[in-house]
Amino acid sequence: MAKHYSVEEKIEILSFLDKGWGITEVAQYHSLSTSTVKRWRHQYQLKGIGGLKQRKYTHFSQEFKQKVVLEYLSTDTSLPFLRDKYNISNESVIYQWVKLYTSGNKLEATRRSEMNKGRSTTLKERIEITNWVIAHDYDYSGAMRKFTVSYGQVYSWTKKLKKYGPDGLIDRRGKGKSENDLLTTAEKQALEVKRLKEQVTYLSTENNLLKKLQEIERRDSKRTNIVQLKNYHRK
Repeated sequence: MAKHYSVEEKIEILSFLDKGWGITEVAQYHSLSTSTVKRWRHQYQLKGIGGLKQRKYTHFSQEFKQKVVLEYLSTDTSLPFLRDKYNISNESVIYQWVKLYTSGNKLEATRRSEMNKGRSTTLKERIEITNWVIAHDYDYSGAMRKFTVSYGQVYSWTKKLKKYGPDGLIDRRGKGKSENDLLTTAEKQALEVKRLKEQVTYLSTENNLLKKLQEIERRDSKRTNIVQLKNYHRK
C-alpha cells in the first residue's frame, strides 16, 4: 500500500539531494518514483515548506479554469508546473479541464457545496474509492468529483484504510459487521487488480508529462544556444 508522507518526511528525503545524492538514488533508496521526488523538489523550490503541504479542496471559478487551460494551450508550460503555480491538487484536474475545453464543452465553476455533499456507499465502493485515491497520489479532490462523494468522506476512508486495512471501511453503525457488507475473496482480488491498473495508468501519465517537460527544456536550451550564437556573430 502506498504511503502518505508528512511535510517533515518530505523535507528529510529532499535533504539527501543537498548531500550530493542524485534524484534516482534518492527515489530508489526511499522506494519512490523519480517523478515524485522531482515534484516535491519543484514544489519546495517554488513555495518552500508550504508547497509540500497536503492541498485542501479549493473553489475554482469558470474564469480561473479557462485561464489555466489557455495558459497551457498557448505556451510551453507543463501541467506539473501549472499544478504547482496555482496550487491545484493534481495535474489530472487540469488535464480534465483541458479535455473538456478542447472537446467544446463548457467549463463550469466548482461549487463549494459539492465539498460537503456526501452519499451512502457500500464497502466495495469505499474500497474502490480509497484505492483510486492512493493510486492517484492522494488526489482527494479528484476522487470527490469522480465518485460524487464528499471530501470528508474520502479523507476519512483513506485514513481508515491505511490504519486498519479494508476491514476499517466496514460500516459498524448499528449491530456491527453486516454479512451483506463483506466482500468475497474474488471481489477483493478484483478490486486489487483494478487498483494496480489505475496506478499503472497514473504513473504512465506522469511519465508522459515528464517526457513533455524534458522536450520543452530541450527546445528552450536549443533556442538559447541559437540566440547566443547570433549575438556572438554580431560582435
